Amino acid sequence: MADPQAERIVLLGDPGAGKTSLVRFLALALTGTNIPESLANLAGRLPVVIELRKYAEAQWRERTFEDFLDRLSAMEQMAVPRQVLDVFLRTGHALVFFDGLDELFEPAMRAEVSRRIAAFADRYPRVRIVVTSRVIGYQRGELDRVGFQHYMIQDLTVPQIGRFAKNWYDTVCPHDPVAARRLCKRMIYAVDHSRPIRELAGNPLLLTILSIIGRRQELPRDRQGVYEHAVAVLIARWDQHAKHLRTPAGAQALEYLEDRDRHELLRLLARQMQDGAGGIAGNHIHGPELEETFKTYLQEHYELPLTQATVAAREMLRQFRERNFILSRFGGEVYGFIHRAFLEYLAAADIAHRYAQDREWTQDELIQEVFARRASDPAWHEVLLLLVGQIGERDAARAIDNFLELHRRRSVSSDCGMLVLAVRALAEVRKIGLLAPQSKAVIDALIADAEDLNSGPKSRTPRVRVGAALPALATFAIHWSGRQRYLRWFHLRGQFLDSAYASAAVACSLYHDRDIPTILATHGWAPEVRSAVLKLLAERWADDPSTRELVYERATAESDAEARGTALRLLAEHWADDPSTRELVYERATAESDAEARGTALRLLAEHWADHASTRELIDNQARTDFKNAPRTTALRLLAEHWTDDPSTRELVYERATVDPDSDATAALRLLSEHWPDDPATRELMHDRFTAEDWFSRFNVLMYLTEHSAEESATRRRVYDLAACDPEWIMRFLALHLIFGNWPDDPATRELVFERATAEPKDGPRGMALTLLAERWAEDPATRELVFERATADPDSGPRGMALTLLVEHWVDDPAARELVYSRATADLAPEIRKDALHWWICEESGEALARDRAVADSDSKVRLAAVRAISFGWPARSATAALLHDRARADEDETVRTAASHALAVAEVLAPLQEKLPDPWGAFS
Repeated sequence: MADPQAERIVLLGDPGAGKTSLVRFLALALTGTNIPESLANLAGRLPVVIELRKYAEAQWRERTFEDFLDRLSAMEQMAVPRQVLDVFLRTGHALVFFDGLDELFEPAMRAEVSRRIAAFADRYPRVRIVVTSRVIGYQRGELDRVGFQHYMIQDLTVPQIGRFAKNWYDTVCPHDPVAARRLCKRMIYAVDHSRPIRELAGNPLLLTILSIIGRRQELPRDRQGVYEHAVAVLIARWDQHAKHLRTPAGAQALEYLEDRDRHELLRLLARQMQDGAGGIAGNHIHGPELEETFKTYLQEHYELPLTQATVAAREMLRQFRERNFILSRFGGEVYGFIHRAFLEYLAAADIAHRYAQDREWTQDELIQEVFARRASDPAWHEVLLLLVGQIGERDAARAIDNFLELHRRRSVSSDCGMLVLAVRALAEVRKIGLLAPQSKAVIDALIADAEDLNSGPKSRTPRVRVGAALPALATFAIHWSGRQRYLRWFHLRGQFLDSAYASAAVACSLYHDRDIPTILATHGWAPEVRSAVLKLLAERWADDPSTRELVYERATAESDAEARGTALRLLAEHWADDPSTRELVYERATAESDAEARGTALRLLAEHWADHASTRELIDNQARTDFKNAPRTTALRLLAEHWTDDPSTRELVYERATVDPDSDATAALRLLSEHWPDDPATRELMHDRFTAEDWFSRFNVLMYLTEHSAEESATRRRVYDLAACDPEWIMRFLALHLIFGNWPDDPATRELVFERATAEPKDGPRGMALTLLAERWAEDPATRELVFERATADPDSGPRGMALTLLVEHWVDDPAARELVYSRATADLAPEIRKDALHWWICEESGEALARDRAVADSDSKVRLAAVRAISFGWPARSATAALLHDRARADEDETVRTAASHALAVAEVLAPLQEKLPDPWGAFS
């Protein structure tokens, strides 16, 4: 917030994350006499807070923010006089907070206020502005246009939760330090040993509620229990007798409401919200509707006359307005739950009650009308997940099956939203053993996603399409069958994929102790695997001294430059206060042999030690003298981001954009446009550099057309023509992607994709066509026939390998497919395909025999190497394993295989004592 470069900020966060609290803290801090050192850059600025829910009231619809503040000054003395405010705004000595953009519930009003904020920023370009909003419903376009940067409030870390708990219980138990320590210890234990509680405790508001619950009892381990107890605590606060408050005349009926009645009333209120105009995403209801809901309930359940029911309903509404417990007044006559989690929990409880008690739906109707109908709406996901935890296991199994079916029917292969939903739903089921088929299906889908990532275009940025499912995977017990199944596949195949980061990320969420990750951090075959497990160790066991020692050792001794960079970054993130960390990062910024790794060290210096005297000097020197483009470009960007106001920075960036032939001129030009957009020289350079057309320019135009005019037949014809006839194969490849994503149901799409799978001259688009066919039309016999044929007849290894992967993903239970996979492990001419087939088959019961045969008999060293390393991870304790690896280390004709066999022997030796911790040997695909 105090960064000199962050003049316009949008601060996003979940409800209860502390957005408004932060605004109030900053406003109070800047009006005080002792400004915290961290806010020194903001000293002298006048804090101005505009609560947008109040500004949204009807009287201000046609008035400016300045008018609103003038009114606050005149009527409530909550702002400085208009004349004073004008001076601070014109001179730029103000810090203006627009708090609660998300609390404007009408989309049109929210958009209009965003435009007014943008106009305000244009009127006062020197004023620092902060806008707060929750994530759901926020549209960034208007504020992006005027240069707002977007930041997300992060959840509290475990150490921060611990400090909060200590302060909380010290405050509520001021005369009993023993009790305070005991309660704090109990809270921290619950956070450490319950993933759902840890996730909830990251939110300050929910942490406060958990602390209230924890004072009286042990915290439940599952989030269903946490929500249930939290609701019970909050509705109990409605009790008038708790504070010896007298019930007003005419509202005595409230005294007879029991907790279960209040709970039922809240369920009805949640239903009213989800059926309202804003739907489940809104979390708001207008006062008259709320009063009507209360009144109707009291009339129907207690047979109160209309007059008494009206008085009692108004009294309940008054309690909410003045005492603000589970419901909160947002502004005007709009109310909502204090946290969206309570709306979601109660909405799920209402559906579960209507299904189980009222018999409103059959099981099929529940699946289709609730789960299938709502699955595509992100606002409903938490409700559906909580509902899974409240219905029986048989119903939950059907819901998970439905999510998986929706995942299989997706039109875009990279969209794993339904798979993530299936994983998270499975984590809500308490008796997980009753859903063994769903566990198997979920794991198989995760494996297929990793294989699909591996077979697709390679990316320099590691991708995990199921990242949102990782916290849920970490909640499963050590004996969960899905854990055994996935880790078996990962140890034998997943870690050896060309793109292994995604498979490693899933595996890391399933490890329960540090033994095997510690071995993989050094002996894992792929750099992505070593990086992933090192990150796991640093995040979960940072307090263990051996963890820092291992990370430090990897930052210098790791053979892969990117993995060294990961280790260096982990040191800076977790042990920045250790002087040796900065010394090592500084040394790596110049002495590191790899250019990208030098760039990583430069970024870490700027992120963690920007105020250190030597940091800017080093970065400036590297921007001028590093002999590689990448570090120079990185250094340029760091200078532009952290030292924009220094004239020498702009001069250097301009020079690199125009003079130095070895620099990345495009990157330098981008920096000019981002940080000095009004400079005439910048505009001239942009015009010169971006007028020539190439295939990438054509593709950007094509993307625009498909986004804005996909329904026009001319657009469709152009894209179809490009997919078949463009002279650049990359354009044909990308056009196929666009066709499949925009017109998957058009019969012409299937016809074109089928034709491209055989007639396309380039192997990349040909393999892509096969993939699209299998994803969309796997049940068509012609698709199966073509994939089988391409697995052996395609002249290029790429499409043959793709066909082999598709066979395993879509027809794994077909005996002919299994036979073909086995035959490819020995008969295919391409070593890469033999290696892939081996990795597939090695998870079968006969996989060990095939691996031993290929380790000796295959003619290609890459296949023998794959077999050797798989044997060491799959059967480390077998006596035959040591004998074979010894033989290969001595007798293999290829030095790489001999070296790998020696390494594999070392791996087997350290894994052998942990044999019982390794997954069961068979059944990954049986």
